[in-house]
Order: sequence, then C-alpha cells, then structure tokens
Amino acid sequence: MCDDVSTLDTALTKACESIGCPWYVDMIVECASSEKLPLARDLLLDSVDDDWTTRAKKLLVDECGVSPRDAEALVDEVLSRASDERRARYGSGDGSTKGEKEKTIHGDARDYIRGARGIYDEKFLELVEPLYDLHMGVENMGPLLYALCRFVKPRRILEVGAGYTSMFLLQALVDNEDEIERYHTMIERDAARLGDVPWAVNDYDYSARDARLHIVDNCAHEHTTAHKVTDIAETLGYRHFLHVHITDAFDKELPSTLAVSETQYFDLLWIDLGAANRIEGFFEDWWHRVDAEGGLVIVHSTLTNSLSRVWLERMRRLASNGGRDDDGSTPFGPFVTISFLEPCKVFQNSCSIFQKRGGAHGGEWTERVLTKYP
Repeated sequence: MCDDVSTLDTALTKACESIGCPWYVDMIVECASSEKLPLARDLLLDSVDDDWTTRAKKLLVDECGVSPRDAEALVDEVLSRASDERRARYGSGDGSTKGEKEKTIHGDARDYIRGARGIYDEKFLELVEPLYDLHMGVENMGPLLYALCRFVKPRRILEVGAGYTSMFLLQALVDNEDEIERYHTMIERDAARLGDVPWAVNDYDYSARDARLHIVDNCAHEHTTAHKVTDIAETLGYRHFLHVHITDAFDKELPSTLAVSETQYFDLLWIDLGAANRIEGFFEDWWHRVDAEGGLVIVHSTLTNSLSRVWLERMRRLASNGGRDDDGSTPFGPFVTISFLEPCKVFQNSCSIFQKRGGAHGGEWTERVLTKYP
C-alpha cells in the first residue's frame, strides 16, 4: 500500500501526535530510516497478522525506546491510519465508502467489541421498525432481552408469540455465535490467557453451532407478525437460527409434544401472552421444559396488572421459601425471581425473571467457583 518511507514517516508522526506522545517522532523515524525497524514498511500493507503485531510492538520497545503501553497504542493507531490510506487510494473492494475505517486486528475480544454492530446496526433497526407497536410496550424490552442473552449465552430459546422482540433474541444468538468463534480462535492460538492463567473456561463447548430461536404462534390473530419475522430473518441471513411452530400455545399437550429436535430443555423461555388471567396455568405447563441448571423464564407485564400480580406474589413467596409451598410441597423446585418496573408507563411496563435452580423432584443447582481471586 505504501512504497516509500516518507509516507510511513507521516503515518508514524500523526500516530505519535494522536496518542499525545510527539517526543517519539524523531526516534521512530530515525529507526525506520536506518532499517533498525525492518517491519516498518509492513505497517502499511493491506493486512497484518497477530505475529506481525507482536513483533512490531517489540521492535518499537527494544529498538526505538517506546514504552510497552505506548507501543501498543502506536501500532493500533498506525494500522487504523494505514487502513484509511488504503481505502482512499484503492477503495475497500467491498463497496465501503472513502473514509470508513477498517478494523485493527488484535486477535482477542476487542475485535468483536469494536466490530459488532448488533441491534445498533442501521440495517437491523430499519428492518425491525415495522414490527413495533406502541400498545405492546416492548421498545425497551427488546434491548433488555438482547443484552441478557448476550450475557448468559443461551443456545435454546423459546418465545411465545412472534414480533418485535423476536428479532432482538435472534440477533443475540447470531452475535453470540460470532463472539464464541473469536474465543475459540483465541484458545487455538493460546491467546486466551492472562499471563500464565487461562482466561477462558476450558470445558465450554466453543465449537457448538446449534443455537436456535423457537417461536410458538398460531398466526390466527389479526395483527400477527410471525410471517414478517421470518421475512426479516431471511433478509438478514439469519433464517437458519429461527424455527417457527404454527400452533396454539395454550394447548395443554404442547409442552410435551412440541417437536424440537434434540432439545429436551430450553435455556430461556420468553412469555408475552397479553393474557394475565392465563399466565399461571401456562407457566406451570411449561416449567418442566426449562433447564434446571440456571434456565430462565421471563414474563412480560407482571407488576401493575392486578390479575398477574396475585400470581406473582405467590411466586415470590415460593421463591423466598426455597420453592416450597405452605404444605411443604415443591411444585416448581428451587428458583429465584426478580422484577423490573418501567415507572413512566401505565401498561406493559414490567417484567419478572425466574431462574430455575434445581428440579421439582429434588436436587439444587448453583454456579461453580472457578478462581480464588476477584
């Protein structure tokens, strides 16, 4: 991309100024000009690998007297500027416009953090907008579900009803798979460690590609959006993550008969029925299909609706008593619950999260301890 040292000098000078260390300019340029920095010209190649980045930082420290911290910042800045220069001269080759920045490749989680667009991508937001309806009250619920799924990494999700939130759950699964793939690559390169301490859990299945969002919808109501969800997923290239079951969610036999290949339990169940008087029975019917080892059930609109509130208070009492009822029975087994309220709204303004921590027939589950230190 660059055939002369003068252009390299300019890039290095601007990089030093950008990170607030102009005193490095003379020594770096001297090293580059005198061939003490043999990798200098390569800074402006079209691409570099992790090994090159490591060697470049080492040379800046060893040959040019740059501190390790500043060397890392310098390499990142120069690579970013080099990418801009390549785009300005030759174009990106992928339709990107002049001035767009190509990501610096670090070989760790930063690559994903800086590169992931997720639910903030303009294309995603434009496509999901037609699914939004004010009376559903999920403008904040969608992003909350996305963030929660990105954090806990469920692979098997069941949603009752298709709509706006479906796309946020689907995007979370897609982004999770991309992130896990990066972790997998780090492990293969022996880069997933902090010094001598492994950073990644060694028995996590980083190679799994079985994440799915299952939606139950009868597609009978007037304003159904199930077909729109399928179309949008197709447009985004996510269709293989989605499985729509066109059936009645209130069918008493469905929890036992739902045809989900190789999925006995769901990691997350999202319930947005819009029928507070039926939530108790629905919850009881589906609870046994939730993973006993930390599986989550999220229910919409539970706090300020008088019908659902009666049910919720009973569930709160059960949770505080280790899942046991007044007569000592354990209809759900141990679980914990927490609720969130949107205080500015009258309707559809809350959700409650239930985490299963053992089976109804005995046994309790808790998270394992992995380290001695914070």
